[in-house]
Amino acid sequence: MNAPIRSYCRFGLAWALISAGFVGCSTTTNPETKPAVVEPKFTGLVIEQGPGSLGAEPRKVPVTCLILHHTAGSLPSSLDILQGKDPKHKVGVHYLVTDEPKPRVIRMVPENLAAYHAGKSGWGKLTNLNQNSIGIEIINYDGNVYPYSEAQAAILFALCDEIIRRHDIKPWNVLAHSDIAVGRKVDPGSKFPWAKLATLGIGAWPLPNEVTDNLSKKSKLAPNYVRGLLTAYGYVLEPGDAGLKLGVEAFQRHFHPTKVDGLVDNETVAILEALLRRYQPKSYREAKFKP
Repeated sequence: MNAPIRSYCRFGLAWALISAGFVGCSTTTNPETKPAVVEPKFTGLVIEQGPGSLGAEPRKVPVTCLILHHTAGSLPSSLDILQGKDPKHKVGVHYLVTDEPKPRVIRMVPENLAAYHAGKSGWGKLTNLNQNSIGIEIINYDGNVYPYSEAQAAILFALCDEIIRRHDIKPWNVLAHSDIAVGRKVDPGSKFPWAKLATLGIGAWPLPNEVTDNLSKKSKLAPNYVRGLLTAYGYVLEPGDAGLKLGVEAFQRHFHPTKVDGLVDNETVAILEALLRRYQPKSYREAKFKP
């Protein structure tokens, strides 16, 4: 049997959630994964070794991105698919977060390998992000319809924190599958708690006062300007109005989940400007004053 992988939470809220019983350490052996689990002394996060996956290859470049997905399927079916046995659909992922009352983290591909989870994708100057990223699948039939549980979110936050610190992943590179596969993917969905995750120091989120300030100034809504802002932040868009609409929709799914329609409005642009000002000020200035 493989030894368990121990991981230690450093941030207060996740630890508080774990201590309060929202997340526990499961010692139950799942017959499909057959992990060896040992309760660590100082944390609620245990990463179980699950079945391996054929959907992986040697990693050739450093990890700079963390990509989050929902499975759109049950735990048994997801474990089966993510083993990558289908030669026509050889997928894989590094970690799988379950949807049980006490969720578990299952490792399927070691981080020194590139898992086939991103598919055709782009972010900034990066393409086909399998090589550049760590992938986490979360059991949820549709994250645009079904919320993520508090327990599931807490253990996910702890896992993300470990990965981000290990690879020094920047906030703007903690991404949804829908961010890097614009118009092709919609996961982990508008119900994913991005704002809460950001309060724990994981991922990007705009400062409310900057959004308010931008709204008071009534940002430009011209298509070329909005396209420039999205591109400056990292989104890779297809040309034309249709490409822009899909890009706006992907952005809204992550940062403006109460309005996911692909239509440009003042609040969407105000949020986008605030993100750029906070995390990529040089790119913001270049986009802001571009004719």
